[in-house]
Amino acid sequence: MALWKNRRFVEDPFRRAADDEAIAPGEAVLVSLGRYLDERETLIARSAPLGIVVPPGADWSGLVPDLGRLAVIAVEMPKFADGRAFSIGRLIRDREGYRGELRVVGDFFLDQVPFLLRVGFDAFAVDNPLVEQGLREGRWPEVKEYLQPAGEVGEVPAGTRPWIRRPAAAAE
Repeated sequence: MALWKNRRFVEDPFRRAADDEAIAPGEAVLVSLGRYLDERETLIARSAPLGIVVPPGADWSGLVPDLGRLAVIAVEMPKFADGRAFSIGRLIRDREGYRGELRVVGDFFLDQVPFLLRVGFDAFAVDNPLVEQGLREGRWPEVKEYLQPAGEVGEVPAGTRPWIRRPAAAAE
């Protein structure tokens, strides 16, 4: 699986560990939300980077007190039409103030990447060969106007309808 971050592909330092798999002491791992909640004290006590995989529809509120200790929150998107990842990402970034890596994993389209970036995701675990090819070729779907304002992304109202937004650079 390829990891796209900062508009380029990078080596993923994290291994996704199954719930029944042993974790080496210095290993950077992604664990399931369930495993994290069951083994919280042991996992938090480790000195290696830790990430949590959040499935759609899960109650992730138990993570909130530990967000500052987590290197990665990976939100699963099981189908491209499942919009819950967008909501989870925005809540974790804007409401909870998480500043670590917010990664989307699963089935998403290239056209969804700008919208995922907009709600706070900054890393993409790419499984789909067409998405990977598009990102490698620099085919970037441009979105010139948005209907929902987002947090700190530098937008200005477009025209007379204040709910339509444009990126600040496009408004000049």
